Amino acid sequence: MSKELDILAEWVVWGSLEKKRDLETILLKGHLLLEMILDMILLRNGVNDCRAFSFYRKIGLLDKLNVTDRNKLEKVVVALTQINTLRNRLAHEVLFIVDNSDFSYWAIEVLANFNGAKFTKYTYRTKIIHAFSVLSKNILELDQSIQQ
Repeated sequence: MSKELDILAEWVVWGSLEKKRDLETILLKGHLLLEMILDMILLRNGVNDCRAFSFYRKIGLLDKLNVTDRNKLEKVVVALTQINTLRNRLAHEVLFIVDNSDFSYWAIEVLANFNGAKFTKYTYRTKIIHAFSVLSKNILELDQSIQQ
């Protein structure tokens, strides 16, 4: 996606998750969409082999970018780390249940910390979906504040 189309990313992420009903699917697909956004910003900033890296390593590389809005970057890094932890728990803990308060807490924090569009009335599920779309938009906005 080119920089000119970044404005659509928030809507694309929301639209990709909106029809999903199962929270496990929303977590897995949302994580993949965030990874795609991370790849875009890292590739634009010269990290050409980033697609082979783990999500965790990509977060670390994002954190090292020379961004003017460090406060926003720190909040993005926290949100990405938290969602990665939830995704890893789902992938590696047999008894992990996604319907817990950690997922909802993550979404509430993302929506409180970042600006973004509200496409539908909030429910438990749509609040989580909106958190993924809002976080995507805010990750891409960091690219505009990177100092070369």
